[in-house]
Amino acid sequence: MKPASLFLVLLMTLVAAGGFWLARDADERRRVVEEAAIEGTDFFLEHFSAVHMNAQGEPHYQLQGDRMEQRQADGSRWLEAPVLTLRYSADAPWTLHAEQGWISPSGDQVKLLGQVHIHRASQGEREPITIVTRDTTLWPGPRQAVTDAPAHLQTTFQEAQGRGLFLDLQHDILELKHEARGVYVPH
Repeated sequence: MKPASLFLVLLMTLVAAGGFWLARDADERRRVVEEAAIEGTDFFLEHFSAVHMNAQGEPHYQLQGDRMEQRQADGSRWLEAPVLTLRYSADAPWTLHAEQGWISPSGDQVKLLGQVHIHRASQGEREPITIVTRDTTLWPGPRQAVTDAPAHLQTTFQEAQGRGLFLDLQHDILELKHEARGVYVPH
């Protein structure tokens, strides 16, 4: 074969391979869109901020995140990088960050999935507190959160860790359920 013919065959082979690759990539993108349509998303929001109101029309909690999708099948909402801010009194608000989340159709249950950071800033004589755990369920109505995952908490003068956590924001109760160990430094 002459070099010119060989070059032409090689060029045509590269064009055919490139076309096949581009067509396959377009097919994969189309398949992702079709799968989302099958699940039935009512709507989605990106880089959103929303305030969830209680039955009396008062702000219950603020929710921010990268993406929220409401599902047609049951009205539940799926969240990417959610940040919840809970203001239950004049005290400093609690802020909860997670990798992903889910909100029940009625809004009475919030599941924070992946790594979860819970923080309350200091206010007056109340110390700041930071909790790091995973897969936490929050009930905004009774102001409670629970997880079975390992948890690590830190305040100004103490540090503790354990497995399983119960947090009652209304009554200021924080319990490490199992294998709790901690250090307290008096001031």
